[in-house]
Amino acid sequence: MSNLEQLLDLSRQSMGIIPVLALLLLVVLAVAVERCLFFAKCLPSGKKIDLALTQADHRSEAQLQDIAQTYRATVFGPTLQAAVQSRGLASGEAMDHYIDESIVRTMPELDKYLWLLGAAITLGPLIGLLGTIIGITESFNVLGTAGGGAGEVTNGIGHSLLATGCGLLVAIAGVAANSYCAKRVRLALLELDLIKLIFIKQHYLHEQAGEHRHVAPAQPETAPRAGIKRVTDMAYAGAAS
Repeated sequence: MSNLEQLLDLSRQSMGIIPVLALLLLVVLAVAVERCLFFAKCLPSGKKIDLALTQADHRSEAQLQDIAQTYRATVFGPTLQAAVQSRGLASGEAMDHYIDESIVRTMPELDKYLWLLGAAITLGPLIGLLGTIIGITESFNVLGTAGGGAGEVTNGIGHSLLATGCGLLVAIAGVAANSYCAKRVRLALLELDLIKLIFIKQHYLHEQAGEHRHVAPAQPETAPRAGIKRVTDMAYAGAAS
């Protein structure tokens, strides 16, 4: 029996469960490859943005706009642009809310297709167990018929257990891919929060520097003025007596 005939026989015995699991495994691998390429491209740009913002002069609007334009095509671009625009707001709290809106809008791009991994992790073992139950039921039906030997029964049970193994394989691949992607999503969110915190910190620093410049130091009272004040007080005291 050729390999193709064996696959067709397994598919028939599992009532089409094994081809479904193979398709599910293909979906898991496709999502894992797409997300790995996405995060491999976007995460290094986050480190570059962090370095550029740390070295930049935040009093220069043109310099910050250049950084925002340079990384506009990355996943951090909208948040970076929102952070630059928020510099005109009155308080750090207003900047926080303004930038948070952009971060929330970026979230769907970060966890795109990850729901497929969660579904595969849950459905893979369940579908495999269903295939095993179907295969064992068919094996016992063979045993009940006239002429059914023990070899045919054990062979059918062995093939039915293959469905459970395939379901577990799908779940293992899904867990590995989901763990990797979840870690990268957290790193991307940390980079987005870091962009927000850098701009809010610079806002408070410039605000405090402006307050120190506008508060003039108190001038000490000169000696002649103090002497005139004492003479006036003595004159008032003499008139009162």
